[in-house]
Amino acid sequence: MDIISVDDMRRMDALAISSGSANGFTLMDRAGKGAAEHILRYLEGLPPQQRRRIIALAGKGNNGGDAWVVARVLYQQGLAVELYSCCRRDELPPDARLHAALLPAAIPCREAISTLPGEALQAGCVIIDGLLGTGLHGAPREPYRRIIEQVNAGGLPVVALDIPSGLDGDSGAAECAINADLTLTMAFPKTGLVRGDGPRHCGPIHVIDIGLPPSVTSTAQSLGRAFTQANAAPLLGRRDPAAHKNSLGHVLCVAGSRQYAGAAALCAGAALRSGAGLVTLAYPAAMPRPPAPHALIYMPLGDAQHDNVFSDAMITQLGQALPNKNALVYGPGSSPTATPGVLRALLAATTPMVIDADGLRLLAAQPELLDAAQAELVLTPHPGEMAALLRGLGLADALQADRREQAMALAVRSRAVVVLKGQHTVVAAPNGQEPTINLSGTAALATAGTGDVLAGMIGAMLAQGMKSEDAARCAVFIHGLCAECWHGAQRALIADDVVALIAKAMHLVAPRA
Repeated sequence: MDIISVDDMRRMDALAISSGSANGFTLMDRAGKGAAEHILRYLEGLPPQQRRRIIALAGKGNNGGDAWVVARVLYQQGLAVELYSCCRRDELPPDARLHAALLPAAIPCREAISTLPGEALQAGCVIIDGLLGTGLHGAPREPYRRIIEQVNAGGLPVVALDIPSGLDGDSGAAECAINADLTLTMAFPKTGLVRGDGPRHCGPIHVIDIGLPPSVTSTAQSLGRAFTQANAAPLLGRRDPAAHKNSLGHVLCVAGSRQYAGAAALCAGAALRSGAGLVTLAYPAAMPRPPAPHALIYMPLGDAQHDNVFSDAMITQLGQALPNKNALVYGPGSSPTATPGVLRALLAATTPMVIDADGLRLLAAQPELLDAAQAELVLTPHPGEMAALLRGLGLADALQADRREQAMALAVRSRAVVVLKGQHTVVAAPNGQEPTINLSGTAALATAGTGDVLAGMIGAMLAQGMKSEDAARCAVFIHGLCAECWHGAQRALIADDVVALIAKAMHLVAPRA
């Protein structure tokens, strides 16, 4: 999906209206109803005592009109809703004024407010931010600034409509902006959501389809590419009713060491949960066998008394496991002291492969290993591993570049798909095309082992026949969505929980997956 400018979004809205395919009232209605649907799902993840009342905040523009629609729809769904408008109804733009007239009289509504009363910021309230839209440039003026500061100080759950109020829709600059837990942007993501301060204010970003026709959306002037649920759904698709385990791919996870047995279990377990028909875990024989799904196939390598990490002595034994494998994963928990021979042997195979964690450190230290690569590669660095790879592969100048440029540079140099992990994970392919920016995920993923889970997920999707860039992008999106499905405190999620949430996340994207 294209990432666009604010002006381009205005142009497409105007084009849809002038062409007769929609009018402003209808577009606003679709935006509000689509947002309400996502808000209802978001509310399901909050404890009942944290979602007793919905507080809709409406500004003077069309973004405020969206808030009037959301308030009406949520009330019709049986929720307790209150609306606070920064202007009188007769000051609204024409389409927003029409929607304001449809607000049920039973909804408490205060107009022309200059500050929020204390009862709108009590525990149990959920804030719907429709104060300021994408037209803002510079710092917000009163009363908006005061209200934004009140909302941020209140610490309540906040859902932003189109863009968090106060954030510049193009640059992502934010002198004073709403801190949203979820942003529901209309039709296309805007550049300000993923640039500058945008990622710090948006939370997960969901794109609302407002029904612009293809004749309009095809004219979008792309300033980047986002990966959303709409992109993931066709990749997952409907599972073949005639499928059997041997038709769904066999993943070989070469992972673990005595100290990091859990990483191996997380990787292999995630591969199973992500749809691979068979998963074999090859690990150093002296590593304690971790608790893992009973469906996992175990393959200890080497001597059970002495082999704590992968060594060149295991290459022959490992070679016996390579035939009939559809994807390889190397590196989770493999230890910095593993020798390079095992990785070299895997690279020489003609099987698509994911390299993660200590495997990436090994590549950074011995970049000549890439010369042995005979198949498609996916590299999955976090920022620290990315810095090591850039230095090791002669790309140190890119250390000062932005994440998108770093991922592109490494992808071209390594001839691999690069997954640069972090908020809005970047996925770059070696063909030099524009990388994608992932829009799913929360800060809950900032915990040990979640990267091992992602490596296994990518491996499973490779094994099921996806192209390497599609497997990486789809797995990254589902991985992020797992965090959005977590209904506990963000800091309480652990990697084991992510594996358990894969099924739910996939079901949300493609119910027949």
